[in-house]
Amino acid sequence: MNIRRLRGIAVAGALSAALAQVAPGVTATAPSAIKVDVRGGTAVALSPAEIGYSPAWGGVTDNGAYVELLKVEDPDTANAVTTTVTTCVADAEGNYSYTVGAERIVRFIHRVHAAGGAEAGETLVRDVAFGWRGVAADTAVADTRVTSLREAVAASVSKGGHVSLTYDTDWATNGAPASVAIKALALTGEGGTVRATNSVFTAAADAVGEAPLTGVGTGWFRLICQVPDASGNPLLEYATGDFLLKDFATVIMMR
Repeated sequence: MNIRRLRGIAVAGALSAALAQVAPGVTATAPSAIKVDVRGGTAVALSPAEIGYSPAWGGVTDNGAYVELLKVEDPDTANAVTTTVTTCVADAEGNYSYTVGAERIVRFIHRVHAAGGAEAGETLVRDVAFGWRGVAADTAVADTRVTSLREAVAASVSKGGHVSLTYDTDWATNGAPASVAIKALALTGEGGTVRATNSVFTAAADAVGEAPLTGVGTGWFRLICQVPDASGNPLLEYATGDFLLKDFATVIMMR
């Protein structure tokens, strides 16, 4: 995980086991190293992670310059804490092996100092989310298609059953979650505007489990999962693709 130029630190590194979040509560890992480009947002990594450093990345090439790596736990919150991860040797360029602790979202800061200790050059910043290595069977399947929920609903309802919706307040790692809510947004049609909002499930933290998708009516819907803090500020919001719920009936043909 190399910290490169740009204020949002462009990264195009190889992770030995890249973690990709495909939906809340659903993850998959690659069996071998893959290239990951995270220029558009937060990097996702597994611990330990290699953090690259070099005074030249801050635009400093003077003799004696060195890099200070810092981290901010719970960035952009009232609980944010900044500490120094390591102070590198002067004129050194290399990689630092970082092992995550209890924190799950960390803001790394790559700061360059001149030989006398004064800050110099450009400070680089990158937000990184760390995932867990889960214990899984030899074979695991993850369906990431945008139509997968639609197909699951159609297949389940046609057989008189229901779709189970997984929830977990721990999905919100950027604060202290107070509750979780799943809502069904009734749409005017596929890709249409919201005409009504139906509550499917709510629970106070800490909450983890499954809830059935029932009692929302028929028509086109979109599900939304929300996890706020105690003040109602959103910590996590995830929306699904659109899907159709239909009534089933028996038709008798008479001649």
